[in-house]
Amino acid sequence: MVATLAEQIREIAQESKEKDIAEKFLTRLKEGSLTRDENPQTHFCVFFQPYNPATKQVFIADHKKSGLWLSPGGHIDKEEDLLQAVNREISEELGVRSYFPHAPKPFLLTVTYIENGARACKVHYDTWYLMETNGDNFQVDLSEFHQVKWLPIPEAKKLATHSAMQKNFETLEELYP
Repeated sequence: MVATLAEQIREIAQESKEKDIAEKFLTRLKEGSLTRDENPQTHFCVFFQPYNPATKQVFIADHKKSGLWLSPGGHIDKEEDLLQAVNREISEELGVRSYFPHAPKPFLLTVTYIENGARACKVHYDTWYLMETNGDNFQVDLSEFHQVKWLPIPEAKKLATHSAMQKNFETLEELYP
């Protein structure tokens, strides 16, 4: 039997070493209405970090809506689980279909407070997945991005200064010293 989105989120939060973030995930989970469709202000999202282990570079994008350099990803749609959401986002943004055959373990959880007053989103509960790739099969959808780049992590840190992105990079540096 396939676990529901709520069950999946509960499991990853309970397994997380980041106890303060995990507690925020579990508290938000109790409120229900987990997706943007159900609660436009506070909801769960998926992000994936394309990373080339051979070159030790990350793929980041200058996101049009947020005005920030970010890793690809987005909102979980109603009726999706985590695997469906991350594979949909990879397909939509990078043109790669069904990248993950099975649900991978996330490498990071973050809570992002949205400071763009023009948008309904106020808080994202982000589950991050590592996408090891050289990007050869990417067909980037530039309707969402001004530009995209592959950069070494130290250079990416200078462009993508948002706190969740910095945590993403720090975690990658720990995983791939």
